[in-house]
Amino acid sequence: MYAQAEEVLRRHGYGTSDLAFVGAGAQSACYGTDEVAVLLSRSADADRVADLTGHVVPGSEASTTCNNYAVLRWLATRAADAGVRTPRFLAVGEEPRPYAVVERATGILAADHPRVAEHATAWFGQLGEELARTHLVRTTGFGMFVPDGAGGYRGRFGTWVEYLDNWLGVHLCVGRSRPEDQKVLDLFLAQGIVTEGDLALVAAKVREAQEWPVASVLTHYDNRLDNLVVDSGGAADTDKPDGPDGPDGAGRITVLDWGLSLAGIGIAQELIKLFETEPTSVESPRVAAFLRGYGLSLAEAVEAVERGKLMLVMDGLGMSYGWADDPDRLGGIRAWLRTVSRLCREWA
Repeated sequence: MYAQAEEVLRRHGYGTSDLAFVGAGAQSACYGTDEVAVLLSRSADADRVADLTGHVVPGSEASTTCNNYAVLRWLATRAADAGVRTPRFLAVGEEPRPYAVVERATGILAADHPRVAEHATAWFGQLGEELARTHLVRTTGFGMFVPDGAGGYRGRFGTWVEYLDNWLGVHLCVGRSRPEDQKVLDLFLAQGIVTEGDLALVAAKVREAQEWPVASVLTHYDNRLDNLVVDSGGAADTDKPDGPDGPDGAGRITVLDWGLSLAGIGIAQELIKLFETEPTSVESPRVAAFLRGYGLSLAEAVEAVERGKLMLVMDGLGMSYGWADDPDRLGGIRAWLRTVSRLCREWA
């Protein structure tokens, strides 16, 4: 792929003398210079760029799904225009394979930072600030993005109720029952971790969520330290009170990876990935910093956490659904079912 990255850069007028391999994920291989990065699809077929190791966003019937490079450019542009610190997409194309040329984020991945234990709480606080700006971007519909017929994109489902009805049908066989969906549900119950009563409680909670007052906003979703770059350099954000190095010298973050972003409801869904590694409570320092950075009062934060718990359960059952045909994923399914069981006990 190195030669293909060179070809792409030359086509768009960028030098290649310092081009080097940066890293790879399930969707893309990344090569970069000091100036820009090139994302190359790991599949030559753009329609198959959707495999993100089993991550499933509620509202999709596909077992795995993500945004292609054209959607990513549209999303990242809107986020950057709203003031979010995120690299802009400079070009996208299909030859020699689907690709994107992106501004290079300078710094160190937060997950790899030598002082991650010391500064992660501050970074999550900054992330809350960035997501507050992200949610200024209004979207249409709910779910993963599909073309809107006017050169932009909208959520797949027209309303929040339709989005949740689809989730109930696919993952809990409520309102409809396809044999393949029932088979997955039977697999979950056969593990002896969740009960039919637990799943009925989840369904009731989802029905309650249909009454939430919601607005469709750009929702990043994949809020992990792996998707933050920390830059402690001196040029950026010198007009902010905390200075260029962020609060307490923690450095300033840049937000990466809009691949799983959706037309969502904002903060409740933004908590999902944080809750995978942190306690589902405002007592968690990282969760508290995240919600404080977002600008929530304590009462608002408590409400966001409660809604985030349901979004976590929905996401976990969705991911497990996507893993159901892979015997190697059975341990992951069981781990998710234990999370569902724990939260159902809290709700009961």
